[in-house]
Amino acid sequence: MSIGTFVSTSLELMSEGKYDVALSLACSAVDATSAKCFPIEKSNNARYKSFLMKNMRIVTTYGMPGMSAGGIRIKCVNIPDLNTDADNMAGLEDILYHVIRCGLIHQCEIEERIEFTEQTMLGDFKGKFRIPFAIIFGLIMAVVLSKENSSETMLSPKEMIINGENVNLNSLWGKGKISS
Repeated sequence: MSIGTFVSTSLELMSEGKYDVALSLACSAVDATSAKCFPIEKSNNARYKSFLMKNMRIVTTYGMPGMSAGGIRIKCVNIPDLNTDADNMAGLEDILYHVIRCGLIHQCEIEERIEFTEQTMLGDFKGKFRIPFAIIFGLIMAVVLSKENSSETMLSPKEMIINGENVNLNSLWGKGKISS
Protein backbone atom coordinates (compact mmCIF):
# COMPACT_ATOMS: atom_id res chain seq x y z
CA MET A 1 0.00 0.00 0.00
CA SER A 2 1.09 3.53 -0.64
CA ILE A 3 -0.22 7.06 -0.60
CA GLY A 4 -0.79 6.66 -4.35
CA THR A 5 -3.00 3.61 -3.71
CA PHE A 6 -5.08 5.52 -1.17
CA VAL A 7 -5.42 8.47 -3.57
CA SER A 8 -6.44 6.36 -6.56
CA THR A 9 -8.93 4.31 -4.52
CA SER A 10 -10.36 7.50 -3.03
CA LEU A 11 -10.90 8.91 -6.53
CA GLU A 12 -12.59 5.69 -7.67
CA LEU A 13 -14.93 5.67 -4.67
CA MET A 14 -15.66 9.36 -5.09
CA SER A 15 -16.76 8.74 -8.70
CA GLU A 16 -19.07 5.97 -7.40
CA GLY A 17 -20.67 8.38 -4.90
CA LYS A 18 -19.17 6.61 -1.87
CA TYR A 19 -18.10 9.90 -0.34
CA ASP A 20 -17.59 8.75 3.24
CA VAL A 21 -15.06 6.03 2.37
CA ALA A 22 -13.45 8.23 -0.31
CA LEU A 23 -13.04 10.98 2.26
CA SER A 24 -11.64 8.55 4.82
CA LEU A 25 -8.92 7.44 2.38
CA ALA A 26 -8.17 11.06 1.42
CA CYS A 27 -7.84 11.93 5.13
CA SER A 28 -5.46 8.99 5.62
CA ALA A 29 -3.37 10.18 2.65
CA VAL A 30 -3.21 13.64 4.28
CA ASP A 31 -2.11 11.94 7.54
CA ALA A 32 0.75 10.12 5.81
CA THR A 33 1.80 13.18 3.81
CA SER A 34 1.72 15.47 6.83
CA ALA A 35 4.07 13.07 8.66
CA LYS A 36 6.54 13.45 5.77
CA CYS A 37 6.16 17.24 5.67
CA PHE A 38 6.40 17.86 9.42
CA PRO A 39 8.43 14.95 10.86
CA ILE A 40 9.48 16.80 14.01
CA GLU A 41 5.94 17.75 15.06
CA LYS A 42 5.09 15.60 18.06
CA SER A 43 1.37 15.05 17.51
CA ASN A 44 -0.64 13.87 14.55
CA ASN A 45 -3.07 16.70 15.29
CA ALA A 46 -0.34 19.36 14.92
CA ARG A 47 1.14 17.78 11.75
CA TYR A 48 -2.23 17.38 10.06
CA LYS A 49 -3.38 20.93 10.79
CA SER A 50 0.03 22.38 9.81
CA PHE A 51 -0.20 20.57 6.48
CA LEU A 52 -3.73 21.86 5.88
CA MET A 53 -2.79 25.45 6.79
CA LYS A 54 0.25 25.30 4.49
CA ASN A 55 -1.88 23.91 1.64
CA MET A 56 -5.24 25.61 2.25
CA ARG A 57 -5.19 27.44 -1.09
CA ILE A 58 -4.83 24.11 -2.90
CA VAL A 59 -7.54 22.50 -0.74
CA THR A 60 -9.96 25.36 -1.43
CA THR A 61 -9.09 25.83 -5.10
CA TYR A 62 -9.87 22.19 -5.92
CA GLY A 63 -12.21 21.38 -3.05
CA MET A 64 -14.45 24.43 -3.06
CA PRO A 65 -15.04 25.43 -6.68
CA GLY A 66 -15.06 29.20 -7.01
CA MET A 67 -12.91 29.77 -3.90
CA SER A 68 -9.21 30.08 -3.32
CA ALA A 69 -8.31 31.18 0.18
CA GLY A 70 -6.03 30.51 3.10
CA GLY A 71 -6.66 31.16 6.79
CA ILE A 72 -10.39 30.47 6.59
CA ARG A 73 -12.35 30.94 9.82
CA ILE A 74 -15.98 29.88 9.97
CA LYS A 75 -18.79 30.44 12.46
CA CYS A 76 -19.71 27.02 13.90
CA VAL A 77 -22.66 26.88 16.26
CA ASN A 78 -24.00 23.55 15.00
CA ILE A 79 -20.92 21.63 16.11
CA PRO A 80 -20.94 22.31 19.86
CA ASP A 81 -18.02 20.00 20.78
CA LEU A 82 -15.66 21.81 18.38
CA ASN A 83 -13.32 24.26 20.13
CA THR A 84 -14.14 27.74 18.86
CA ASP A 85 -13.20 31.24 19.89
CA ALA A 86 -15.49 33.65 21.78
CA ASP A 87 -17.32 34.44 18.52
CA ASN A 88 -17.93 30.71 17.76
CA MET A 89 -15.33 30.83 14.97
CA ALA A 90 -13.05 27.91 14.05
CA GLY A 91 -10.39 27.42 11.40
CA LEU A 92 -11.26 25.17 8.46
CA GLU A 93 -8.24 23.02 9.39
CA ASP A 94 -9.79 22.42 12.84
CA ILE A 95 -13.11 21.39 11.27
CA LEU A 96 -11.42 19.09 8.75
CA TYR A 97 -9.26 17.46 11.44
CA HIS A 98 -11.43 17.28 14.57
CA VAL A 99 -14.85 16.82 13.00
CA ILE A 100 -14.34 15.19 9.60
CA ARG A 101 -11.08 13.20 9.88
CA CYS A 102 -11.42 12.10 13.51
CA GLY A 103 -15.04 11.06 13.05
CA LEU A 104 -14.15 8.98 10.00
CA ILE A 105 -10.97 7.44 11.40
CA HIS A 106 -12.10 6.79 14.99
CA GLN A 107 -15.84 6.13 14.65
CA CYS A 108 -16.15 5.23 10.93
CA GLU A 109 -18.83 7.88 10.55
CA ILE A 110 -19.28 11.52 9.81
CA GLU A 111 -20.77 13.73 12.51
CA GLU A 112 -24.55 13.83 11.95
CA ARG A 113 -24.64 17.61 11.96
CA ILE A 114 -22.31 17.66 8.91
CA GLU A 115 -24.05 17.77 5.55
CA PHE A 116 -22.14 17.41 2.29
CA THR A 117 -23.42 19.36 -0.71
CA GLU A 118 -22.91 19.46 -4.45
CA GLN A 119 -22.64 23.27 -4.29
CA THR A 120 -19.81 25.24 -2.77
CA MET A 121 -21.43 25.92 0.59
CA LEU A 122 -19.40 26.18 3.74
CA GLY A 123 -20.72 26.94 7.20
CA ASP A 124 -23.80 26.73 9.39
CA PHE A 125 -27.16 26.53 7.63
CA LYS A 126 -30.44 25.67 9.39
CA GLY A 127 -29.06 23.34 12.04
CA LYS A 128 -26.40 21.72 9.83
CA PHE A 129 -22.80 22.50 8.97
CA ARG A 130 -22.49 22.25 5.18
CA ILE A 131 -19.33 21.48 3.23
CA PRO A 132 -18.97 20.53 -0.46
CA PHE A 133 -18.26 16.93 -1.53
CA ALA A 134 -15.49 18.35 -3.69
CA ILE A 135 -13.43 18.86 -0.53
CA ILE A 136 -12.29 15.27 -1.12
CA PHE A 137 -10.62 16.32 -4.38
CA GLY A 138 -9.11 19.36 -2.66
CA LEU A 139 -7.46 17.16 -0.03
CA ILE A 140 -6.26 14.76 -2.74
CA MET A 141 -4.72 17.58 -4.77
CA ALA A 142 -2.86 18.88 -1.70
CA VAL A 143 -1.43 15.37 -1.23
CA VAL A 144 -0.55 14.86 -4.91
CA LEU A 145 1.10 18.27 -5.30
CA SER A 146 3.11 17.96 -2.07
CA LYS A 147 6.85 17.93 -2.89
CA GLU A 148 7.37 15.22 -0.28
CA ASN A 149 5.30 12.88 -2.45
CA SER A 150 7.33 13.30 -5.65
CA SER A 151 8.19 9.58 -5.70
CA GLU A 152 4.53 8.49 -5.42
CA THR A 153 2.44 7.17 -8.29
CA MET A 154 -0.91 5.58 -8.99
CA LEU A 155 -0.83 2.21 -10.74
CA SER A 156 -3.65 3.10 -13.11
CA PRO A 157 -3.64 6.56 -14.65
CA LYS A 158 -6.34 8.91 -13.35
CA GLU A 159 -7.42 11.57 -15.81
CA MET A 160 -9.18 14.64 -14.42
CA ILE A 161 -10.33 17.85 -16.04
CA ILE A 162 -8.38 20.66 -14.41
CA ASN A 163 -8.56 24.23 -15.70
CA GLY A 164 -10.44 22.93 -18.75
CA GLU A 165 -7.73 20.42 -19.68
CA ASN A 166 -7.57 16.63 -19.32
CA VAL A 167 -4.67 15.99 -16.92
CA ASN A 168 -3.12 12.69 -15.83
CA LEU A 169 -2.73 13.08 -12.06
CA ASN A 170 0.40 10.91 -12.14
CA SER A 171 2.15 13.78 -13.93
CA LEU A 172 1.48 16.09 -10.94
CA TRP A 173 3.06 14.17 -8.03
CA GLY A 174 5.33 16.53 -6.08
CA LYS A 175 4.94 19.49 -8.45
CA GLY A 176 3.91 21.93 -5.68
CA LYS A 177 1.38 23.60 -7.99
CA ILE A 178 -0.14 23.27 -11.42
CA SER A 179 1.36 25.49 -14.08
CA SER A 180 -1.15 27.68 -15.88
